[in-house]
Amino acid sequence: MERSPFKAGARMPSPSLCPPRNDREEATMERNWGDFEGSKTDRRQVLQALGLIATGAFAASVIPKAAAAFAASAAQSAAGGGKAFPVTTVNHLALAAANYAKSRDFYVDLFGMRVAWDDGKQCALEFGNLTSPNGMYIRSLANPGEKPTVGHMAFGIPNFMSQKAAMKAELERRGVKNIRPDGEKGWSCDDPAGYLLNIWVPEKDKAMFPGAAGPCAVAASEKCVAAWEAGQKNIHAARKPSGKTFQPTGYSFIILNVPDVPKERDFYRDLLGMKVVSDQSQGPDGECSLRFGQNTLVLRKLGNPADKPYCNRFGFAVKNSADAVEAELKRRGLKPEPDSEPSFSWNIMDPDGYQVGVSGYVPTTL
Repeated sequence: MERSPFKAGARMPSPSLCPPRNDREEATMERNWGDFEGSKTDRRQVLQALGLIATGAFAASVIPKAAAAFAASAAQSAAGGGKAFPVTTVNHLALAAANYAKSRDFYVDLFGMRVAWDDGKQCALEFGNLTSPNGMYIRSLANPGEKPTVGHMAFGIPNFMSQKAAMKAELERRGVKNIRPDGEKGWSCDDPAGYLLNIWVPEKDKAMFPGAAGPCAVAASEKCVAAWEAGQKNIHAARKPSGKTFQPTGYSFIILNVPDVPKERDFYRDLLGMKVVSDQSQGPDGECSLRFGQNTLVLRKLGNPADKPYCNRFGFAVKNSADAVEAELKRRGLKPEPDSEPSFSWNIMDPDGYQVGVSGYVPTTL
């Protein structure tokens, strides 16, 4: 088992999911957020404050001033005059699976994900907000012996088309490699480590689905519309949930293993507007966490700098309590392993061996 993205042993009362009952409670939450901004909290407390125990939606509802400041700071670039285009969602993680339908059913059954597109060979799942969801693509492995991995990531941004030309200009100005269109409504490129990104795509659009780059060079074309409609015929094929499904609000962590953490940190912060919430890139762990929307990207140093960057581990923040998470995972026979102390996050394996975290909330009294 790989090391946890959470710091074991740290203790901090987590907020309940109830809004503040009075001005005193809201002031207390504002002060706790201020402690985080002033770096008085440790790494686990940062992750708690950002939604791994209480969801990001909750944080925005109970700490409006802090949430506004958070959003404003994410738009600032430290690149010396460079322009940032802040991303808000994970449009998709692109998962390879031994059997895409089996993997699809796992995520629909356990996390209640919605099937947005499915052509019988690959699918697009989404969760959370209906208009600006997070999601994942799942395809079957091209070769049976191939090792499952997250082949690329895609980040959603509002108002893509109005910023499209400026985005390309900024990528070129920064010398980003392998810039190319991902259909009409998306840009693809490599990050500094060579990891493939659909760096900017709309938060949700009918011209964004697995394999859309070819038929959707013109989003309004008959080819694009036909390809989208072909993926609507199979969306009800997924198995219906067999028990209590979780309600994910975002990715509590996506771990990307890279050779140079500071270089990657600067790229994701300065160009994609992500907020650095924990930086131990110079420490023995070589790790940095960045927040955007209700999601967290964790950059982790490769054991061997010569290895290629990879991602095979991610987790979900859910609206369910930590106790309910543990009970349901055990009821399903998924053998959850605690990923924090005290336990609010649990690790399981999906059908293809991806290590998946499930982070619930811990109600407390302020």
